[in-house]
Amino acid sequence: EFSLAQPDENGQCITDSFMVRTTVGERLPILCGENAGLHLYVDMGRSSGNPVVLSVVSNGDKMTRRWRIKISMVQCNSLDIAPAGCLLYYRSPSAIVRSFNYGPMVDHRVRYLSNLRYSICIRMEENFCSIKWETESNSSFSWGKPIDRGANGTTCNMDDFVGIDQGSMLGLGHGQDRFCGTSLGDENVIISNSKPFTLKVKSNHASSDNAMNGQYGFSLRYTQLPCVV
Repeated sequence: EFSLAQPDENGQCITDSFMVRTTVGERLPILCGENAGLHLYVDMGRSSGNPVVLSVVSNGDKMTRRWRIKISMVQCNSLDIAPAGCLLYYRSPSAIVRSFNYGPMVDHRVRYLSNLRYSICIRMEENFCSIKWETESNSSFSWGKPIDRGANGTTCNMDDFVGIDQGSMLGLGHGQDRFCGTSLGDENVIISNSKPFTLKVKSNHASSDNAMNGQYGFSLRYTQLPCVV
């Protein structure tokens, strides 16, 4: 379980924050809100003595906070190790992935966390050559502008989008690499043949845009598609 105070109107974790810090690898995002069931892969480097520090900072108001975090070490030569640059890593033909603090608005505030830069990676299974991304429901994608429809490519802000390389509804042609707005493409389904299978996430801190959109993030199901012989 993981339950801290929600972000402010800018999507920043001001009241509560959860941080993971290391001496190697990329800077990890600051989290707050509801994040039960999610995981992080943290690069510790290959030499001993590199500390990993987990911190929860709170202003101490009356809300109930809860967190229970399991820590597992992954050997450097393990097949389960996440590729470099992957904050979340899934190892199955199909699963649901959600953005941090995904869910409906709380106290008229957005759930969207700002200033995020991370990648969700999917292990490509044997005899599977492409991947389909689709929303868990018709209303489970809200990320950046525009606030009344889905958009892609250069219509999306450079710092506020969900990235799927060579993504298109049928998986044909070069496709697009950025998706935003209130639907994932036109039909809430995107197929990509690009490898490795990766979902890139970027968010800004444009509070007026976030409030208009009711930014709640995304809940997507991926399904790996078999190779066509």
